[in-house]
Amino acid sequence: MHSELISLFGLQIQTYGLLMAIGFVLCYAMARRLARLTGRDVNEPDTLVMIAAICGVIGARSVYVWQNWAAEFASQPLTMFHVWRGGLVFYGGFVLAAIGMVVYAAIKREPLLRLTDFCAVFVPLGHAFGRLGCFFHGCCFGGICPVEGLGVRFPRLSPAWLHQVREGQIGEWTTQTLPVWPTQLMEAAGCALLFALLWRLYRARNEVSGLCTGVYCVVYAVLRFAVECLRDDPRGATYWGLSFSQTISVGLLVVGLVLLFKTFLERKNGTIDG
Repeated sequence: MHSELISLFGLQIQTYGLLMAIGFVLCYAMARRLARLTGRDVNEPDTLVMIAAICGVIGARSVYVWQNWAAEFASQPLTMFHVWRGGLVFYGGFVLAAIGMVVYAAIKREPLLRLTDFCAVFVPLGHAFGRLGCFFHGCCFGGICPVEGLGVRFPRLSPAWLHQVREGQIGEWTTQTLPVWPTQLMEAAGCALLFALLWRLYRARNEVSGLCTGVYCVVYAVLRFAVECLRDDPRGATYWGLSFSQTISVGLLVVGLVLLFKTFLERKNGTIDG
């Protein structure tokens, strides 16, 4: 775990913040490239990335603060603005960014699914970098891993170490945690593969409105639900035995399946919406 990358002239560069910034820049560059390859306005990603960055960070941080107010922020409220240190709930950012895209599509008078198909390609790319940031910061950690050689150990005073001490799984004298599932790396790898799939799919079938959006919703919902089963970090209240993110994943899966069924019917009837 390397939460603080370097210190320059008293300014600490956080690994999480740096990776998040790299993710946004890479998404922007790749969005311009895909727009050029598929005939979209190459300047549109300027606005889309700005909306995603602002709405995504505000939404993701707001949900994290809401879930962890008593434990982390009640005594130091101003630390809620320290987003570069980590502490973001993806689905919070996803929902607010989606609202931002709905407003943007309405203003531009562009079919919403046409816009979301394009944006959906880059969501998992940025998310992959965010999960790498989580790994270096030590948050979003997994439960104890029983598979020899697959688990990772976090150092003393890391979030995983503090959690295992509180749970009585290790003593305060230990220098590292018991091996835990590398949930951050697992989700990052899954998101990277999803990005590659959506990139190829959009280039080949971007005329099928809702296809990329539906594929993203289904694949990511399944990925996130599965990874959540392996996580052991505190994630707030549960709903019907499911974590907050698992509950949202179920809803996202339903949305994705509806969209894919819609595209199937349109193709079958030869009425693909342009």
